[in-house]
Amino acid sequence: MLKKTACYVLLLSAAIMAAAPVSLVRIDLTRLSQHELQQLQSLDIDIAFVDRANSRMDALISDQTAMWLTEHGAAFTSLITDVNTYAAQLRQSGYFDHFRSYPQMVSEMQEIVASHPQLALMQDIGDSYLKWAGRGGHDVWALKISDDVTTEDSSEAEVLYMSNIHAREIITPEVLFYFIHYLIDNYGRDAQVTHLIQNRELWFIPSANPDGHEYVFQGDPDQRDWYSMTDPLWWRKNMRDNNHDGQFKPFDDGVDLNRNFGFAWGLDNDGSSPSEGSETYRGPAAFSEPESQIIRDFVKSKNFIISLSYHSYGKLWLYPWGYTHDPLPARDAAVFQTLADSCTVHNNYQPQTGAELYLTNGDTDDWFYGECGIYAFTPEVGDADVDGFHPDTTRILPLIEENLPANLYVARVAGEEPIVHYEKLPATLKQQPFFDLEMTIKKPLVLTDSVDLDPASFRVYYRPENDFHFSVAPVQPDDSTGNYMAEIPGDKMHGKVYYYAEAFDKLGRRGTLPLGAPMAVDSIYVQYPTEVSHQARQPQFFHLVQNYPNPFNSSTTISFNTGRSARLSLTIFDLCGRRIQRLANQDYDGGGHTVVWDGKNNLGEDAPSGFYICRLAGDQQEQSIKILLLR
Repeated sequence: MLKKTACYVLLLSAAIMAAAPVSLVRIDLTRLSQHELQQLQSLDIDIAFVDRANSRMDALISDQTAMWLTEHGAAFTSLITDVNTYAAQLRQSGYFDHFRSYPQMVSEMQEIVASHPQLALMQDIGDSYLKWAGRGGHDVWALKISDDVTTEDSSEAEVLYMSNIHAREIITPEVLFYFIHYLIDNYGRDAQVTHLIQNRELWFIPSANPDGHEYVFQGDPDQRDWYSMTDPLWWRKNMRDNNHDGQFKPFDDGVDLNRNFGFAWGLDNDGSSPSEGSETYRGPAAFSEPESQIIRDFVKSKNFIISLSYHSYGKLWLYPWGYTHDPLPARDAAVFQTLADSCTVHNNYQPQTGAELYLTNGDTDDWFYGECGIYAFTPEVGDADVDGFHPDTTRILPLIEENLPANLYVARVAGEEPIVHYEKLPATLKQQPFFDLEMTIKKPLVLTDSVDLDPASFRVYYRPENDFHFSVAPVQPDDSTGNYMAEIPGDKMHGKVYYYAEAFDKLGRRGTLPLGAPMAVDSIYVQYPTEVSHQARQPQFFHLVQNYPNPFNSSTTISFNTGRSARLSLTIFDLCGRRIQRLANQDYDGGGHTVVWDGKNNLGEDAPSGFYICRLAGDQQEQSIKILLLR
């Protein structure tokens, strides 16, 4: 017993010595020469963020590195003095309750598939290192979203969204799950989302490093078959046992998966490290790790056009190259820049090549692009001055939401559909023989092969509100402008008129305006003619009363009065002008009347919570009220 106790004390002392306090600091790089910068990098510090514009770096450093910085005159400020104490405080505060654990991710994906089997599918794409080694571990899961989800449709563009290849970047799966729910929840309700799901195959890998994620997330080494005095909150790599001693030691083990891919792998020791203890250890060989092999094989089995691999932090939108400052081929450079600019217009991230941040080799973006021809990007989520790896809980949702427009844009542009544009007609027009609609129809941003448009397919569709079928207006080229013109017949037309435009290319890819038409349409209101019969000029004098109850949950009663017999329609619209339900369209005698709306749309499905417009319309008069439905 005494021998065992003494041995334990020795091991404990060694572990404590290895776990000397580590700080997260911000280093001012302006006073360091290029040679000193290379020396600093050779110290194998754990770089969290680099701001080239302001010549500063965030890094996790030891006391020895702090002494080196002081000796070389480099100013630095402490952001977190002792990262282990900080980690303990986060865990005690319940910080991790705001994020999904790996079991929660899997359970949530299973629930999505169970409730929407026609839209979502889960695929086990391989085993993580620990599972491969027979030491517990986890499966790597991919989730597909498409309208006919069990079918591989080669005509539909494929997009990959991936996150959490670095274990500590736990906000990144949250970005993907928010987007997944947005797609599922808005299918059949939002025209853009419905169009994307019907015309794309969207794949998600929420955790590319599940072993590492759970090591960070659980934070309790006593629950595993290894020991460590260092809190795993800051763990970056996978869980490889580098020296094959059967124990996991964070100072010796693990591979940086984002340095283990086969393009330019191990090119130099600046973009990755050959040292097993380094935070950027590239592994013993390209694709040595089960996790990187899984992603390689999965990507090779698909035909992805664009990929996003979410990381944190820095508000950056990175793209190749990472291993060199050499420029991309001119055409691809222009496409990357256009895509990056379009993605960052809403979140104000900085678009740049990976090498502009710092050199890396063997990363996902370079392999995806260099080997597979995929337009690959790495968004870095979170503001360096505000968020870091562990944003305040009040910042989590804003950081997630700010990336939704980019996720939608990437899914849309991957389809390479013709771009249709027109200036909307004035909202209200007098009756006239024709309403002229001028359009531009152009090729999309070319991501694969350039395909000619099919001018014979260009159409404008229109219908009066009381007609359920669209008619076609002719589209002709305007030689004087290079645009296209359509004439929507307006003679004898009055009231609400809906319209949209479409165009196809030679491959049959369809572009519309609005996106997702005819589920989404534009509209005009054509005024009634001033010369009408004596009978038609008689006022109708009806009055629409505010519904009760309002707000309502299951049903509400709509009342109106009319001073004489009249044919009236009562219709529910959403705030975008889309008809949800026509409640009545019939003749009414003079007097009071009531109609009940049960909160369902014209398909008999429950309408979502929100504001709606209820409109009562006759030949020459209409009135509207706003209704609030709360589920």
